[in-house]
Amino acid sequence: MSSQPNQSLIDGIRCLQYLVSSDRAIGCRELARLMGINTTRVNRLLMTMASIGLTMQDAQRRYLPGPGIHALAAQAIRGSALFSQALPLLESHAPKDIVVAMGVLWEDQVIYIYHSEPGSQVSQALAGFHMLPAWQSVIGMALLAAESDETLQQRFSEEQWLQLGPHVAEQRERGHVVWHHNDGEVSMAKPLGAHSAALAFAGMWHVDDTVVETRLQALHMLVKRLTEKS
Repeated sequence: MSSQPNQSLIDGIRCLQYLVSSDRAIGCRELARLMGINTTRVNRLLMTMASIGLTMQDAQRRYLPGPGIHALAAQAIRGSALFSQALPLLESHAPKDIVVAMGVLWEDQVIYIYHSEPGSQVSQALAGFHMLPAWQSVIGMALLAAESDETLQQRFSEEQWLQLGPHVAEQRERGHVVWHHNDGEVSMAKPLGAHSAALAFAGMWHVDDTVVETRLQALHMLVKRLTEKS
């Protein structure tokens, strides 16, 4: 039996992830460009998934997630120990006056599985948040630190690495990232142990070092609660 990865399965899963993350109907050619593979292959994959309800087409023959994606989403949430165990703790213990986010890294993008803003309800926090390039996300910076500089520099442009590099070094040295944005916002993140995810606080504007340290300690405590629970 071959131990080689099944490339068709890999491409099919990637195709579905890109489609779901696009937040709009998307054509085969555009999806193929995003994935870096042949248009004919993407079309075949999408048609195959349409046969089991995971994708569907609109009047312009562009593809959208199909009804089967709802069943897959429910099954995925049920199977995610991180999500099911973290949600009650986040609702009970996360600060309500700033942005609180939990995300995972996928193909140099951060996918947010929880994202709440001041005054938001649980349903809004779970409704999703657009994925963000990892080099623009404090969560991405924290998680990318697990990889070597050599590997990262091959994937990111010089400009992106100038922003990313210092935060990657901070994560490795201190176990967390604190990002002072040029517009006065402060955000911070800390990985959630073996889950390949990270928790972040953001939306803190023009705060002094005392506030930053207080928030950082609160972040450490919340991460500890989440990792102890799981």
